[in-house]
Amino acid sequence: MSLPASSVPAANPAASSADRRGRAVRAGRQETVWVVALVALLAGLLAYFVLAVPNFRALGASGVLGLSEQFLDIGVIALGEALVIFAGEIDLSTGAMSSLAGIVMATLWQQGLNIWLATVLALVVAGLGGLMNGVLVTRFSINSLLVTLGTQFIFSSVATAVGGNTPPYNFPKSFVTLAGTGTIGPVPNQLVTFAVIAVVMWLLMGRSRYGRGLVLIGYNRAAARYTGVNVERTLLGAFVACGLLAGVAGIFVSGYYNAARDDIGDSLLLPAITVVVLGGVDIFGGKGRMSGVIIAAFLLGFLTQGLLIRGDSSLTATMVTGIVLVLCLVLKIGLDRRAGVHLKELVQRRFSARRAPLAGGP
Repeated sequence: MSLPASSVPAANPAASSADRRGRAVRAGRQETVWVVALVALLAGLLAYFVLAVPNFRALGASGVLGLSEQFLDIGVIALGEALVIFAGEIDLSTGAMSSLAGIVMATLWQQGLNIWLATVLALVVAGLGGLMNGVLVTRFSINSLLVTLGTQFIFSSVATAVGGNTPPYNFPKSFVTLAGTGTIGPVPNQLVTFAVIAVVMWLLMGRSRYGRGLVLIGYNRAAARYTGVNVERTLLGAFVACGLLAGVAGIFVSGYYNAARDDIGDSLLLPAITVVVLGGVDIFGGKGRMSGVIIAAFLLGFLTQGLLIRGDSSLTATMVTGIVLVLCLVLKIGLDRRAGVHLKELVQRRFSARRAPLAGGP
């Protein structure tokens, strides 16, 4: 999904219109090529690990599918983070929100509440956390980076206070089976849940008016207002959805480890943002495809797990994640330049679009 790369009127309207159409076509092709490249890279990566790493090959097909349980929590957060980034915003509190959701669910269960009702209430808490972020960003016009940096510490502190010194563990078997390590044949239950969420997110961004509005907000907020998009409501929905999906990730982790901790989400944020950028979503918003994010979740996940199985340390895997993030940013900027869009233009357009409503725009 892409939008014209320029909204500045030109002296020759016909030439300007033709230029915008040309840029839109080039951007669309670029996004398609990026997604195809991700698919090819994922296939090549799996082929390498199968052929070159005996321990990976010994897992078999069901074992490789089982590895997805190690990174689907990151994939779920990335899907929610992508919604916010499409709109040109960011949410740094998703990791802490995952921890809070897991702790709330476990604590409510420990107090005698049914585990599934406790799970629903934990997701409600995560959604309210996203709502809090959205209200602060939209109603008070505070930069989302600053807002979510602050709420990150709030959510983390609340999770620590609620969990106490001995967070709950040893959940009912039905919960661990469905939300954690259970399978349907060779397919993990978590993978089934992720697939459902991924399809919903793909349809939302690629086939709905809401998704188009979200991308338009990221491209040019003033233009979104002129076309009738309710910017505040749309952004609010993105932050709430991001919070909910962060809560789902917290439930995933708690179910997998059969325990809740107040720090389970600490290591999820950077990989999730890396997945979004690797998936081809413009870090400034306004461009990208959800299908790329879905593929990137598996690409980065299998890369990390393959390195660990090969014998590399977790520090090496983390370093590779950082390298992948930097390389993706460099490559994306290079491709944008080839499509006729420069970094300076992107920054100017994004920030001028944000100032317009505050300066008395529609």
